[in-house]
Amino acid sequence: MFGAASPVLAADATVYTGVTILDPVTQRRLPDHYIVVRGERIEAMGEGLVPERYIGAIRSDMRGRFAMPGLFDTHAHITLGPVAPKIDEDGEVSLVVAGNDAITRHDALMLLAAGVTTIRDTGGDTARMIAYREAVAQGRLRGPEARIAGAVIDRSAFPVTGLVDRVDDVHGVADLVKAQAAAGVDYVKLYEALTPEDLAAGIAAAHAADVPVIAHLGDVSWTKAVELGVDSLVHAMPISPDLLPANRRASYLAERRPGAYGFFEWYEQADLDGPEIQAMIRTLADGKVSVDATLIAFSLAFNGDDLAYREKDVDWADPGMVENWRTAFRFDLGWEPEDYARAKAVWPKVERLVRMLHEAGVPLTLGTDMNNPFVSPGVSLAREAALHVEAGVPTWDVLAMATSNAARSLKMEDRTGRLAVGLEADILFLEADPSLDIHALSRVVAVVENGRMHLPDELKRAAVQ
Repeated sequence: MFGAASPVLAADATVYTGVTILDPVTQRRLPDHYIVVRGERIEAMGEGLVPERYIGAIRSDMRGRFAMPGLFDTHAHITLGPVAPKIDEDGEVSLVVAGNDAITRHDALMLLAAGVTTIRDTGGDTARMIAYREAVAQGRLRGPEARIAGAVIDRSAFPVTGLVDRVDDVHGVADLVKAQAAAGVDYVKLYEALTPEDLAAGIAAAHAADVPVIAHLGDVSWTKAVELGVDSLVHAMPISPDLLPANRRASYLAERRPGAYGFFEWYEQADLDGPEIQAMIRTLADGKVSVDATLIAFSLAFNGDDLAYREKDVDWADPGMVENWRTAFRFDLGWEPEDYARAKAVWPKVERLVRMLHEAGVPLTLGTDMNNPFVSPGVSLAREAALHVEAGVPTWDVLAMATSNAARSLKMEDRTGRLAVGLEADILFLEADPSLDIHALSRVVAVVENGRMHLPDELKRAAVQ
């Protein structure tokens, strides 16, 4: 699928000098430091003068710049293409997700341009996902390293070609999980229409194959999913009726509408101080089940009536995706002014839930739901970070969520997620200090991934060629 080779690594060391290192783990700023990169790894770091043994190394002056680990987007969909309905000759309705190598290449370059050096892709066409992971690993494609799930596993009401492995009377959850595990995925993703019995079978089959489980849930509660052994949950939308106060469940079920309306309708009925939510949070924290909130995806939908907000970053996205978002693929399709008003009214509750999860010790990472409507590649991660700070999560903690916390969640902490001797050289150089102003996370000077240095403008130009 992907044939163009990336640049060969320089044999000599490169020394980045005069930089202020930001360490989200210790929450320290280390001024006037150097970082020595040889091959794919950090060979040395220190303060002040560079050791004489590096006198002949390539030098890159980073005075006035700030360095931190490369970023993780733990909820990407890099092989997701335009989404369109299809009606066959028998009248059967389906959705088609049109994977496209050119869009994938574009998105990979734009992710790097924003400083994203690692992604967890939470669902796409299994063969395309494996092809992307291998193309990057083998140097045939420039892009973030990927840990991947295959097609999402769901009891969808109709086929979704290119995204969903559909559970039915012939294809059981366990069989689909086993097939994906055999194909070589890093995760399986279980989806919102599955029953508790489906979840139990899928989790058991995945764990038997030593594959962790990501879940995007609907009526099954997060509490129940943790009890069944789920490893990671996505979206700050735990919209199970079982998590509402008992006296509000019947009216919620009677009045809720399908699709994205349910996000704000559930929050209208939720009591974040009630025993159901409090028990859920304790269960997540005790089980160390990671969560990525994908606030940017919901913020874009809840503010979908604000054109400037919604389309702020469309220049980062592939034009084919932008056209698809504008014409066919929208979470807020059909919303009326009252729906936007209701959604915006519950946003402080969404923020508060994220803050509560963090304060309780639930492992949080930053994910964007990239390539869903108006979630542009790369730049959306900086917006996700800013939304977490606006929600009341301390800035240093948000930087850790985007780096070391994510590496630990993905079991990659022995390789990346920090700037340390011996680890992979995944480094983000910034114009300003994001620990003082989180918006500086988008002011990228250069990105080093696995020792290769990239300049954002060059990557952006390459993305549109």
